[in-house]
Amino acid sequence: MKQHTLSRGLLLGITTLTLLVLSVRGSEALKPEQKRKKLLVVTVTKGFRHDSIPVAEEVIRRLGEETQKWDTDFVRNDDDMAQKMTPEALKGYDAVVFANTTGVLPIPNPDAFLDFIKSGKGFVGMHSASDTFHNMPNSKEVPSAYIKMIGGEFKTHGSQCAVESYIADPGHPALKAVAEAGKEFNPTTATKVDLKMNTSPEGGIWKAFDEIYILHNIDRENLHLLLWLDKHPDDGSKEANQPGENLISWSRSYGKGRVFYTSLGHRREMWLDTHYRKHITGGILFALGLAKGSTRPTPIKTK
Repeated sequence: MKQHTLSRGLLLGITTLTLLVLSVRGSEALKPEQKRKKLLVVTVTKGFRHDSIPVAEEVIRRLGEETQKWDTDFVRNDDDMAQKMTPEALKGYDAVVFANTTGVLPIPNPDAFLDFIKSGKGFVGMHSASDTFHNMPNSKEVPSAYIKMIGGEFKTHGSQCAVESYIADPGHPALKAVAEAGKEFNPTTATKVDLKMNTSPEGGIWKAFDEIYILHNIDRENLHLLLWLDKHPDDGSKEANQPGENLISWSRSYGKGRVFYTSLGHRREMWLDTHYRKHITGGILFALGLAKGSTRPTPIKTK
């Protein structure tokens, strides 16, 4: 009986201590596990279709699982779009990704989609997202409202080539991990990197091999620069290597919403590259509101 009484007393003491700890820690101890954000990835095309799209879909889905920050849903065809991109359906998502989309997409209400972003949601555009909605349905506005939202419009491209992009904001979520990897680069011990298979951050530069877009209708005054070139890419065109700014990636505000765009992502190898995956992971987290990043317009810095 005595031993049983001591056991009950010990149990009572532990219970009391636990309640006291919970009382002190308050809501932090009782806070339920944070829910993952909902990410909608659109890969519908009405123009050129990249063979990297299946890889892109799988990479984005896996990044959500690895980080445990978002669940991924997909819009792969017109039927998906009709069901998942109505104004009502969009309320269930925190951000939308256009992964290598092209052309005029059959979104049920394009204006409502833009309002969805403007209301405080996120948008991520990858590569040919800037080759999308050159025109909006029932509108002759140039550039289109979509292009004004994303911040720049695809004009042309030359041959795939190697570039050395300047990292304009090493603290931005879309570049922080890339910039940190560049700090670790030691030219005396580094082995030569095959840029056709893997990118290479080196100091404040990110070397990569991809199809590099030439953009126009750029809303330069309202973009926060992330990656840029100080010359035309060496893409075999008559303008190759001529001085002048060429933007690769940026972030911006759109109303209360957050926009991240990167023109990298044409090649399957790019989507499989470690640094590119870090680039888009940070960009998605920024768009979802899970990582703070600047959208303050920044002037170009010339060499």
